Amino acid sequence: MYETLINAGQRALNDEELAAINAHRPLFDTFIGLQFNRISPKFVTGEVEVTPNILQPAGLVNGGVLAAIAESVGSTAGVVAAGAPVVGISNSTDFLKSIKQGRIDVVARPIHLGRTTQLWRIEMSNEEKLCAVSQLRTMVMPTSTSEEATN
Repeated sequence: MYETLINAGQRALNDEELAAINAHRPLFDTFIGLQFNRISPKFVTGEVEVTPNILQPAGLVNGGVLAAIAESVGSTAGVVAAGAPVVGISNSTDFLKSIKQGRIDVVARPIHLGRTTQLWRIEMSNEEKLCAVSQLRTMVMPTSTSEEATN
């Protein structure tokens, strides 16, 4: 999966590559129903259908789910931008409007792409209304080649 994402650093993934990414999502992303729609060097988009699995007792999408969606989509964008694995080191999510049903549309765009850290803005909308905004800071993980060079 990482090789395919790294290729997206040069060009948007085609439909076949996108289908392969969606078929091999991590279990959590599968559980919440996250599907990637576009993976490109400039942004990543996805969507989540609202189901009972992601609702809190009051019938609204759980805020933790929105933060997790931001982490997943932002981290995927981070891998594309860095050409290497990334890990989230800070996730701040502001909730603007509750979501009860329908689809959550997600877009991640870079704010800062550094050599060792990145900062992403992830917007989540429902029925074309902005519902949550996250800032995700990621750290670029050293590749085995750079680790070998320092040992």
